[in-house]
Amino acid sequence: MTSSATSTTEFLDVDGVSVATRTLGSGRRVVLLHRFRGTLDDWDPAFLSALATDHEVFMFDSLGVGQSGGVTPSTVEGMADFAARVIRATTDRPVDVLGWSLGGFVAQVLALEHPSVVRALVLAGTMPPGGASELVWSPEWLERASAPVPTAENVLALMYTNSPSSRQAGTSSFGRMPRPPAAYVSPKAMATQAEAIRRFADGDDIGWSARLKDLTAPTFVANGDRDELFPAIDSVVLAREIPRGQLAIYPDSGHAFLFQHGERIAEDVGRFLRSA
Repeated sequence: MTSSATSTTEFLDVDGVSVATRTLGSGRRVVLLHRFRGTLDDWDPAFLSALATDHEVFMFDSLGVGQSGGVTPSTVEGMADFAARVIRATTDRPVDVLGWSLGGFVAQVLALEHPSVVRALVLAGTMPPGGASELVWSPEWLERASAPVPTAENVLALMYTNSPSSRQAGTSSFGRMPRPPAAYVSPKAMATQAEAIRRFADGDDIGWSARLKDLTAPTFVANGDRDELFPAIDSVVLAREIPRGQLAIYPDSGHAFLFQHGERIAEDVGRFLRSA
């Protein structure tokens, strides 16, 4: 195990499926659940290093994504069930979970359906299940994010604001990530993920919105103030609906706010998890 953000990829067998994983740091385990089309190589190494200062950070490519085998589930529930299986295959203790974007959907369902595996939650750049009238999200953003090969220009336009400081942070973050990545996400897997996002965000998965009040894990909700996919109002509603939910909105930042403000967010997340 290493504290370097360039940790070796290891493959874990989970019910006959080969799952690509990485682990770095030491301390209480934090499991990362990724965004739409995100793979192991799409986590910013600087953010990982900051988070791994006080934690053991565990991440994996989900079913049918990146270097993992299997078929991408068509529902958030299926993704959450698989995440629970991965966690149980690696530890018998409850873990802290950080879910970003689509990973935040998965984290909510994981905590509700498999409460014994989750100690505390961090929900980043995401939204609650559709239901509340205030909620908004951008299908058009998701369509633009589905380019077969993401370029730096595409990432900057989607993930960061137009300010010079935000664009510079985005350029630096993109430059720290391996290019090309070890594996891309197939168009079929992306389409399946996009449909799961739509169903959850539009409230087609009936019942999850009402169940947020039953979420018992301490929860920290965070977002950028100019997230174009899941605007900050979505995080406000999410924190409101979760018992004892805490909320933080970060300035001059979009969907990749956790990379733009990496060290600050790692400190805030660490402080929250210690208090949890």
